[in-house]
Amino acid sequence: MHKAVPSLLIAGLLVSGGVVSCGTSSEPAAPATSASVTATVPADQQDKLAPSDARTITNPADPQATLVLFTDYQCPYCAMMDTLIQQAKADYGDQVEIVVRNYPLPKHQNAEPSARAVEAAAEQGALQQMAAKVFEHQQDWKNASDVDGIFTGYAEELGLDLDQFTADYNSHAIKARVARDLQDAQDLQVKGTPTLYLNGEALQLESVAYSEIREPLDAALGN
Repeated sequence: MHKAVPSLLIAGLLVSGGVVSCGTSSEPAAPATSASVTATVPADQQDKLAPSDARTITNPADPQATLVLFTDYQCPYCAMMDTLIQQAKADYGDQVEIVVRNYPLPKHQNAEPSARAVEAAAEQGALQQMAAKVFEHQQDWKNASDVDGIFTGYAEELGLDLDQFTADYNSHAIKARVARDLQDAQDLQVKGTPTLYLNGEALQLESVAYSEIREPLDAALGN
């Protein structure tokens, strides 16, 4: 049994005394406070949080906890969060299953194709490599009109099979996977990106210090 501990609704930056994130509306998400309500995913909606075929970046033989990230590759705060997630992978990858879900916010014109690019790369085992690419070069493609060509260029730089990448990027299966993730996020009323759930619970963080991820994980693992 995992300890029931609050997890993290991660926003991304400490601004004017509160944390902000990419919100679902066209306006920036409002600064959060320590009084934010903790959201718990009901038992009958756990499959919307982490479906059996969801992408994972860690695969421990006997997971002691599950960390689920909803991310938008066009969100600058998600780019910042990726660094912390990679650190959590390094520190807890043998104990914690880390699940990555897509939440391409409709207000971001290239969020959906960037999610498809990462998913297409994942078909060749390069999810994290492509995610790192799109985050690193976010400013280059976020307002671009030819994102297909840009993402194909990243796939080439990563040494992927370009025919397979293009086929997967444009496939119904990948489009449906991204659409399902988006629908699940909306059904769960996820308010913005990035959002993290630990063992089905979400909590607003006060800062982007790694300790705010490490400490809940340590508590969940009984460390």
